Amino acid sequence: MRIKNAIKAIFVFSIAILMVNCEAEKLEMDEQGYQEKTISSAKRWFKEYESNGSNYDLFQDLEYDWSEASITKSVDGTQTIIVPVIESKKNPDEIWSQELYIYKLGERNYKALLFEIYPDKNAPSNSQSIDGGNFNGYMSTWDLKTGFIKAAKFVDNQVVENGIAQTKVTGKAPPILPCQDGDCNTDGGGGNPIPLRPVVITTPGTGTPVVYMPRNPVTGGTTPGGYTSPVGGNGGGGSAPTPKPVDPCNKMKDITDVTKAGNMKPSIDWLKAKVMAAVNDKEFGVEVKKTMNPDETFKYEYIQIVSSDEFSFSLSTGSTYIGGAHSHPKKGYAMFSYGDVKLLNDAYNEASPSRKEDVFLMVIAKNNAGQVNTYAIRVDDIATLSSKVNMVWNDPKYNSPTDDEKIKKIHDDQAALYDKSNGALEESFLQQFGSFGITIYKADDALTKWNKLEINKATNKATLVPCT
Repeated sequence: MRIKNAIKAIFVFSIAILMVNCEAEKLEMDEQGYQEKTISSAKRWFKEYESNGSNYDLFQDLEYDWSEASITKSVDGTQTIIVPVIESKKNPDEIWSQELYIYKLGERNYKALLFEIYPDKNAPSNSQSIDGGNFNGYMSTWDLKTGFIKAAKFVDNQVVENGIAQTKVTGKAPPILPCQDGDCNTDGGGGNPIPLRPVVITTPGTGTPVVYMPRNPVTGGTTPGGYTSPVGGNGGGGSAPTPKPVDPCNKMKDITDVTKAGNMKPSIDWLKAKVMAAVNDKEFGVEVKKTMNPDETFKYEYIQIVSSDEFSFSLSTGSTYIGGAHSHPKKGYAMFSYGDVKLLNDAYNEASPSRKEDVFLMVIAKNNAGQVNTYAIRVDDIATLSSKVNMVWNDPKYNSPTDDEKIKKIHDDQAALYDKSNGALEESFLQQFGSFGITIYKADDALTKWNKLEINKATNKATLVPCT
């Protein structure tokens, strides 16, 4: 009888595992189907747009790698499909690249721009990508039908100079369209033209290299993400609509709103109970997944994590994960650590483009006064965050044989700063991480209200700033 019951239990357990795996595979297939449908719709529009008249001479017969197309959001929130171009290069060591950006402005309303990226050959490899957070080089923007729109020079991921990109193909000079920023002229600003790339001509004719010339005035401050937003140029689609900005305060309120199904409050209450327990000697966590329903709406899933370690826990990151929450033990500090900030950076970078705006990390901890607080951090500027996190991580003074030893050295330094604050942990955190491209939020006890935490410059104290 025991053997039969055991066999029956194993059978039921196997069926349960199979059902869970099938559900996970179904969710992946649903999301994959959504992405394929989105890219396919953009591709159909682009094929029609491209066939409507001939392309500008420099961009005849471009070959697009639709199998590697990806979906993201521009910094203004516009859904964007990025399609790599298989470039025609004279030499295999050329590192310039082309990418087609298709912006979805509305139902069956798109806009297309071609970006050419010319990294600085003398820059480190991690500074040669516009996605690496520290791009150095040049970028130019083109309308596939009419030609050049704008160009710029980047240093340390910021525009430091505007310019004009020019070439001659089959004896024609490109038309220079009116300047898109409305406060400049299109004459060269002096200096010799800077070669950007050779031009390969596959049809009868000749071509001169694409060159860059500065123009007046010199302006700056834009990152590659801002530069590739859909502002400027007609791109075959019309003007971009005024974007609806993402309100991070509303994001936090929505996920803890008890009136909404699938809210996170029960998970936070579970962590609060761990913090308030008589024995609080390890970290606990809740990782959050945002998964797609069959009707293309989304839901949140919460997975409880029990750590065996006093001062760390493992939180999953990946395309469907948007972060999570964790507790700090009695002997820990009632505030985020560098490791937490690094985890936020990893979670954001690994989340799918459509989920990045949802990424957050919470900490629930009891301070010296016995008060249990719930804090959250969110990303404002991922380029700045990645740069700052990497700056600390790569500091030679923290060199260690293992990552665990390195993080301990970093946290030892941070602990000294927290101790020095005499319990003013909020102020200390803002002083340490205020320039990291993130914002810290604090919830009320009932989790019905979130406020930003900022330093009051007059008092140097942490102040709650109401979310608007």
